[in-house]
Parts: sequence; C-alpha cells; structure tokens
Amino acid sequence: MAAYPPLSISFLRGDTPDPHCTAYPDRFWAQFTAPSPRDPRVGRYEDGCSILVTPPTFDEYWNSPHAYWMRQRARRAAREGYTFAQIERDAYLDDIFAINTSLPERQGRPMSDAYRLRPAPQGPLPDFGCPRHALRQYGVLRDGHLYAYAWVYVIGEMCLFSTLLGHGEHMKSGIMVLLVAESVRDLMASAGLRYAMYNLHASGTDGLRFFKEQMGFAPYRVTWVLGDGSDATRLAERAQLVEAALRASGQRGTAGSIGATGRAALGRLGRRLGRTLSHR
Repeated sequence: MAAYPPLSISFLRGDTPDPHCTAYPDRFWAQFTAPSPRDPRVGRYEDGCSILVTPPTFDEYWNSPHAYWMRQRARRAAREGYTFAQIERDAYLDDIFAINTSLPERQGRPMSDAYRLRPAPQGPLPDFGCPRHALRQYGVLRDGHLYAYAWVYVIGEMCLFSTLLGHGEHMKSGIMVLLVAESVRDLMASAGLRYAMYNLHASGTDGLRFFKEQMGFAPYRVTWVLGDGSDATRLAERAQLVEAALRASGQRGTAGSIGATGRAALGRLGRRLGRTLSHR
C-alpha cells in the first residue's frame, strides 16, 4: 500500500437545516468509505484519492509557479473565444449530446450506451439553501454553444468533479483546463472550497494523470469526516461489517486472494453500508 500523505476532509454534515446538508454527506460518506475491491479494510475512495488542496486564495493557486501550464492553456481558451459559466443543463441538451458522441472512446474505453443516447430533460436543480451542500452545473461556451461541461457536487469542505466531459474537436484549445480552474475559482468564492476531488489519482490514462497533476491534484490517504459527532460510531459499524465479510470469505488478512464468495460478500456489504448510512 502506497504511503500517501494523509488528509482529513469534513463533510460538515447538518451545518444548516437544509436537507442537502445531511443527504449529501450521508450519500457520499457511504460511497467513499464502502470497502475497496482492492482491500476491504480500506474505503473505496480513501487510499490514493486525487485531491487538490486549495491555498487560502485563488490568486495563490493561479499564480503559483507550478500552475504555468494551467495558465497558458486557460488563456489560450479565452483568446479563442471560450467562456466559463454556470449553466442550466436542459438548455444545452443537443450540445451535451454532441459532446458525449464526439469521441468513440475516452480513457481507453468505449463510451457507454448511456452517452450514446440523446439526454432527456431533468428539470431545474433544487433551490439549494446551503452553498456548502449543492450540485453545480458548469460549462464552457462559445457563440452560444456548449463545448465542455462539469457536474460538481459540493459536500462540506470539498467538491467532487462527478462528470467532466469536453468536445473532442475542441480539447486542444484548453477548454477542460478553463472549466476546472474556473469551477475551483467559483467554489472558493461561493462555498469556501478547501479541497477538490477527481476520482482516484491512478484512474484513467497517463494523459489524464498528467492533466490532474498540472491542475494541482495529487494522491492522498483521506479520512472522510462527517463532522456531526457520529464518526466514531459509524467507523466502528463499518469495521464490524468488514470483519464479518472477511470471515465469510475465509480471509482475515489482505483482500488480494479473496475469491468469488468473498467478493460477493463484500459487494453485499458495500450495498448494505450505503443503505444503512444514507437513510440515517
């Protein structure tokens, strides 16, 4: 197991009465801490998570020597007429479909069937009462058309880049750099963003890992904290469920040799953990 530097990130559960201040932390805590298929003693998104640790101000992030590549790419996109904005997803369904189908595969894998169908309307987002627990829809536009989009969940101190896609014919113009950098800028100003997450750091191709690192993301061992006083109880419950699953599989050590029975038990455990925690 790699010795990644540790981080503790709080979801700030229940910091306001808005229902998303409990629903989002419960949902993502369950997902992130569910047993990893690599080693069930570790959460699925705990070890090697790709995290951007933001400095106190966006200017420090933007002007750091490490950000030279990022600045050059974002400035190229601006010179070519692309702009960043919060968007309403349903206003750009044709453009989203064009983006989704502009490349037959991404990160070495064919696009799934869901991306090959024209997206259906979903209606407007809820009226989020707390900027620290919300879903944001961001895009890069030019001449009234959308060429890149990001669906970003804000969960306490951090945000998760859940979906991030750009049009294949426009990628060389720096649209994805502009999208990520400006999303970070907006959330630092509106939600006090301290951390951004982009899946596991090792996920994707070498090109994606290069992109993450040029944007300031790095691998960390993350402790996800709900922040409402229930963490110790929930972690103890998770440890008991993991131990039970390992006993069911006949393994008490690492998960590398767990067979089909063990994997099935751990799959049931992951689903049970998600149901248990998301309904509290």
